[in-house]
Amino acid sequence: MAGASYRLPLRTQALLLLGTVLVALFTFYYARLVCVAICALPSDALGRNIALVSFGHFVLRFVLLSRPITQRSDRQRSPARIAYLRSVASWLCAGALAILLHVVLYPWFPMASHLKFALGFWVLGGGIVGQLEYLLFEQALPLPSIDPGAPLRERMRWRLVEGYVVFTVAPALVLLLTLLRVVGELHGERRHVIEATMLSVVFTSAALFAALLFGRSLRKDSEQLLLAVQQVGQGNFQPAAVTSRPDELSLVATGINEMAHGLLVRERIRDAFGRFVSPQVASDFIEKYAKFGRTAELGGQRKWAVILFSDLRDFTPLSESLPPEQLIEVLNGYFAEMVAAIYEQNGMIDKFIGDALLAVFGLLGQETHGEPAIRAVRAAQQMQKRLADYNARLATRGITLRAGIGIHAGEVIAGYLGTVDRLEFTVIGHHVNLAARLEGRAREPLPSLLLSEAVAEHVAGALPVESAGEVMLKGISAPMKVFTTK
Repeated sequence: MAGASYRLPLRTQALLLLGTVLVALFTFYYARLVCVAICALPSDALGRNIALVSFGHFVLRFVLLSRPITQRSDRQRSPARIAYLRSVASWLCAGALAILLHVVLYPWFPMASHLKFALGFWVLGGGIVGQLEYLLFEQALPLPSIDPGAPLRERMRWRLVEGYVVFTVAPALVLLLTLLRVVGELHGERRHVIEATMLSVVFTSAALFAALLFGRSLRKDSEQLLLAVQQVGQGNFQPAAVTSRPDELSLVATGINEMAHGLLVRERIRDAFGRFVSPQVASDFIEKYAKFGRTAELGGQRKWAVILFSDLRDFTPLSESLPPEQLIEVLNGYFAEMVAAIYEQNGMIDKFIGDALLAVFGLLGQETHGEPAIRAVRAAQQMQKRLADYNARLATRGITLRAGIGIHAGEVIAGYLGTVDRLEFTVIGHHVNLAARLEGRAREPLPSLLLSEAVAEHVAGALPVESAGEVMLKGISAPMKVFTTK
């Protein structure tokens, strides 16, 4: 199955040419130290041979790496890995070309001499320099998309083993060849020992440098994953975690991104849900049910709460005199002001009922017993003030809104009402009905804000209240004392 195709940037290919030149220079120096036969060659002849091999290697690698790098969609092998394998293949071919050239030019050389000559391209080029090129490819080519369900074609342990073998075997092999010549052929003269030491230091330094860059690449990937986790913890649900290779770390990055996306969706659901019900109810429902995949339970709990009921007066004539579009606009503007006043006092909007609204205070039970009543009355006062300001803006259109507010406190049943397919969170009970009855009597000659005695007792020490007499309420046999704010 064909997948996406990528090309190496020209800048990267130019850097690869530098690697070919460096290996050529080092091979010239190295070949003279490890082989007596090659050492006997004139410098210009050896240089010409290495130049021919290097030119052939450059042409071959240019052809291999200039071709589009196609990632098969049914495999997890990354474009960087494919480019790396092509580069290693070019180094192996360069070594084979070096052997062929020397066999043709110097058939009397022992086979060991030809192999020593090729090892410069195989070990240094395909080994240490190849690992550096691999890091370069990972920076220049994009990381393929990872399918979490598909088996990994690249694993961190193999990459570490591969690097470890290259970074240890390559210097050890060169050191062994040098020691064999110094001890077996040159009898350990001081000058040759120094040359062998320099050669080993160069190889070891190159291996350590490649290992250092590889370690920095792993550290960078790890730090990016850690940063992504920290961003998610701070509320950024689009961390875009990414690594430079498709191994286990890439799976971790994919997992972090998917987790963050899930949290983002959850927050959007919470936000959207909170526009239809109270944000507190939405948050509680998601934490209790959606988070753990549980089925919502019908029913409720007994809780003490303060109920605020508000309704517009003479709304029917107004609705008949205004076009539906204007009516909705006016009503939404009114509710915007009322809801803002309620939210300022940490109230919870239970529902909108036409032009009426029901709000609840103290349902979460996190305040002292009198606090919800005080906050409900303050919210009502703000509602009256905001309504006056809203009417001032509506005056140019000849519209004036009047509202009544009733506040009562007592034990209610709070919970989910309906069926498991269609739920509504609400409060019900006798005290909710009393609040609605109070609101119905909050009209002339009585004040537009009426408090029950239960509410007045809680706010008397904090807010100025006064008696508004006694009223008969539907469903109540005895007169009920009512109060208002001064």
